[in-house]
Amino acid sequence: MPSNPWCKSVTITSASKAYSLLSLMQAVDKAAPPRCCKLNIQLDTGAAGANLYVGNEDVSATNFGAHLNAGQVFVIENGETDRIVLSQLYLFADTESLQVNVAALVY
Repeated sequence: MPSNPWCKSVTITSASKAYSLLSLMQAVDKAAPPRCCKLNIQLDTGAAGANLYVGNEDVSATNFGAHLNAGQVFVIENGETDRIVLSQLYLFADTESLQVNVAALVY
């Protein structure tokens, strides 16, 4: 059973490539939850000058749902049910070796 809340850091290794959030999470913890009811994605505070984009499988620097700079947090909430499907969220960055902090609450 995964930790609840699941709070870990993931790494975007290459710039200008879309990464599945769930795949990144499972790379650090095979038991990462596939769904959650609240999700926080934070671009690490030490990532000065970097840009992180959150979106779907076609995320890019010009097509995204959220744009984060160092220390900023993107939050999605869905009440008490686990309807946020983490395999449908993707991350894209303009910098390599970028740390992203993730907190996922499972109901």
